[in-house]
Amino acid sequence: MNIPVLDMVMRSGWAGRLIVLMLVILSFVTWAIILGRIVALSRIGNENKKFRKLFSSLNKISDVENCDAKSLNSPMAQLGKAGALEYRRILEDAKSHTGVKDWSFFLNNQFVMAGDYLTNTYHSLVASFDKGVFLLAMSSSIAPFLGLLGTVWGIMNSFFEIGNQGSASLPVVAPGIAEALITTIVGLIVAIPALFFYNYLNHHSEKLDNEMDDFREFLLGRLKREIFSLLYSERPPRPGSPYNQNV
Repeated sequence: MNIPVLDMVMRSGWAGRLIVLMLVILSFVTWAIILGRIVALSRIGNENKKFRKLFSSLNKISDVENCDAKSLNSPMAQLGKAGALEYRRILEDAKSHTGVKDWSFFLNNQFVMAGDYLTNTYHSLVASFDKGVFLLAMSSSIAPFLGLLGTVWGIMNSFFEIGNQGSASLPVVAPGIAEALITTIVGLIVAIPALFFYNYLNHHSEKLDNEMDDFREFLLGRLKREIFSLLYSERPPRPGSPYNQNV
């Protein structure tokens, strides 16, 4: 069976074939990244939703540590676990620092440290959301220029053959024109989906990033509320400390 595109490639010169080969390899890399990131981001989104639903049913932040390992696979769950660690750390510090005179200053600094820790954890978790996506931007930029290189090279060959044979007949110029057209087409075939999915995946990762940031703020607010409720509301504090030894 005669396939025009393959026939055009086979009739191209070594430069045209090399450019097409580079574009084909770039296309395989591009689609591998696209499919991999779509699957990864979809999985992260679904797992985050499941954990957010689970977290809303917990009585207190520290209950996150009692959840099964399967429920703690998502980035949002890891952030929730970091919040549980900070919750426990603040209570332990409040219990051990019996000589503190200004407890409002003490707790305020504890919350600042907890906020910094949650922020650092959040940044480390969302850093992987756009992993490999920059390669799509490179593909969408490089592929058209490779196609343009093939276009210029093919037209240059056509003019060279015209000058060499002293004729501008179709058999003389056709191979060079075919080389120019096929490299241009393949370059666009690689660049267009790369650019489309670069923007799509960026939008998806930014959405997940915003959800993580919202949860971070919600988690810090709930941590403060639970700490205040535990230290000040449940029982009268012992003299000089908001922490009740029997809690």
